[in-house]
Amino acid sequence: MIARQNSDRIENIATLVCFLLTLAFHAWGASIGWSNLNLPGCEFRQTQTAISAHFIRQEKNYSLAYPTPVLGKPWSIPMEFPLYQWTVAKVADESGWGLTQVGRLVSLVCFYLTLPALYLLVRRLGVSGGRAPLVLAFVVACPLYIFYARAFLIEMMAWMFGAWFLVGYVLGVERRSPACLVIAAVAGAGAGLVKVTTLLAFLFPAFTWTLGWFWRDWHGHQGAVRWRALAGRAGWCAAGVVLPFGAAWWWVRYSDHIKAQSAAGAFLQSASMTNYNFGVGVRFDPAIWSQHWTVISSELATVPVLVISGIVALFFARARWRQIGLLVFFFFAVQLMFPILYAWHEYYYVAIAMLLMTAVGLAVCGLLESQVPRWAAWAVIVGLLAIQGHAYLVRLYPVQAAPSPGGSELTRALRQVTEPDDILIVAGDDWSSMIPYYAERRAFMIRRDLETTWQLIEPAFAALKGETVGALVLLGPQRENQRLHDLAVTRFQLDPRPAFHRQDADVYLPRQSRALDLALLTKVPGIALPPEATRPPEAALGREIDMSGWRPRHQTLFAMITPRPWKYFSTFGLNPTRYHDHDYVWAHPETRLWFRLPAGRHRLTALTEFIADAYEGKLSWQDRSDGVELVLQVRGLGGEPREIGRKLIDPRANPKDRGRRVVVFDFVLEDAGDMQFAVLPGPVGSTTRDWFLLGAMKIE
Repeated sequence: MIARQNSDRIENIATLVCFLLTLAFHAWGASIGWSNLNLPGCEFRQTQTAISAHFIRQEKNYSLAYPTPVLGKPWSIPMEFPLYQWTVAKVADESGWGLTQVGRLVSLVCFYLTLPALYLLVRRLGVSGGRAPLVLAFVVACPLYIFYARAFLIEMMAWMFGAWFLVGYVLGVERRSPACLVIAAVAGAGAGLVKVTTLLAFLFPAFTWTLGWFWRDWHGHQGAVRWRALAGRAGWCAAGVVLPFGAAWWWVRYSDHIKAQSAAGAFLQSASMTNYNFGVGVRFDPAIWSQHWTVISSELATVPVLVISGIVALFFARARWRQIGLLVFFFFAVQLMFPILYAWHEYYYVAIAMLLMTAVGLAVCGLLESQVPRWAAWAVIVGLLAIQGHAYLVRLYPVQAAPSPGGSELTRALRQVTEPDDILIVAGDDWSSMIPYYAERRAFMIRRDLETTWQLIEPAFAALKGETVGALVLLGPQRENQRLHDLAVTRFQLDPRPAFHRQDADVYLPRQSRALDLALLTKVPGIALPPEATRPPEAALGREIDMSGWRPRHQTLFAMITPRPWKYFSTFGLNPTRYHDHDYVWAHPETRLWFRLPAGRHRLTALTEFIADAYEGKLSWQDRSDGVELVLQVRGLGGEPREIGRKLIDPRANPKDRGRRVVVFDFVLEDAGDMQFAVLPGPVGSTTRDWFLLGAMKIE
């Protein structure tokens, strides 16, 4: 049979439409759950990248020794060059968008910027311009690429750089183009810095192309001309890879130097990770390859797609056997080089999934190039793409679509009872970044199986001297690790009693702030509190409470008041409420707030309102509130209080006092000192239904 080597106009339109529809499906799938704050898909690794971006942004720390604060001080354990993290932090700062959404956006943009490079590479394989979009359609329809194209990971950026490196290298060497070799050098350096294992994946096809060039030079020339041709070719090849190799080598050495300074993070140095990274001793372990197959068949290409495309390649794509064979060989060769990494971290397949999917695309191109009726060929093509789309919808879509605020009740509670600069100590969750990232706190995560390795824990604890440990979290069996508990309690002045429980986690808080923290936790759902958690608010009623030593989280009740009072008195409790779309605190008489103010002229403005039920309805005149008096006092020379302002708010007798009202006091302080703002009963001293609300207050 005579093959149809060229596509006609109708086929070109059909392939372009097929690609655009697939691209639209990809964009829709990548947008699913966009506003969710969780990071589904190897969340352990995504949160590690995300916590670096978070603290880079928070600390404005754009150094090479960037923060990944999960293994104690020093907080830097650089894995990859932080170009992705810097980009996310900078875009988030400039745009004001949420960090999670920016992380997804940067990855997705990198994915789409890679497609033109893949198009050029497919064309370089001899696929016509009309059929090349069809090959790309199979790359775009890969469930893994829909799911991970928007992940908070470096993968897509490294993949983009790797693809453009290969384009620049191939075109630069073949055409003797300095501009293309500049692209190869810069993009290759980017891939080597951002993720060196991704660069290595692209070096397989680059090396194969290089062998082909040298083979042609050897057999196309004789004598001295041959050697000049080989030397010239070697120079062009070297120009494309020297910078990527040098950049990758430099970064590994530099990052090792930084990691060596961390007592808990030194194990991440390249020499220590060699056996793990290269799968020494387990390269052909059946369990490893069983896991490879699980990922391939569930997230890259389903079994029907693999079987059908294999049959198509065997019978209808004979002219492309070599290309398909090489792509499949490269695909498995990279897994063979890094067996553990690819088996247990499916996001690694971002670097090589295109090899398998391009092989599938070449197979269907062979079908179009054969004498099979066009309708039958297109039925197979559409069917294969539909199977891939269905695989995404069944397996990965539900994971993305599930609504999530990010984190858990545990991380929300930790965020509630710690300050942003506090440290968490966590045992029983390996060195996962999930708890510290969702809690937005730095942490010393004590790695699995090292929870009793005191020669590691003691130096790591010593390095935290001067820091405030906001919580000790013991999970699972580590709840029985009494020595670790005692050591942390003693070293960091923690209360030895658990402050709360959440599933298999016990959490211990600082001794000094435990009572106030328990009061905050009474409003956090999903955690179990001790009986004394309900007592601190009651103990604070009817007496003056000095807040000068309180941490900011304990003063959130006064967030609407500027400046914050340093002391308060409340008869019934300053409970927050929302009334008529405004935030208030109950300020039932007597309520007193103390402020330290400088000498000079001041103005106090306060938003106030009475609950309408206090003076309306079927209540008799006597049963209605007689109002409250707002009184300003300062201490006189003899220490006696001196009144400097008084206003009566009586909604029963004065309709102008009903609803929201802004109260203003102008006063002068001759000397710096304390000013007291008091909410007192009305003129006759009755507190009946004095349901008075105090909103935003400002003293200037």
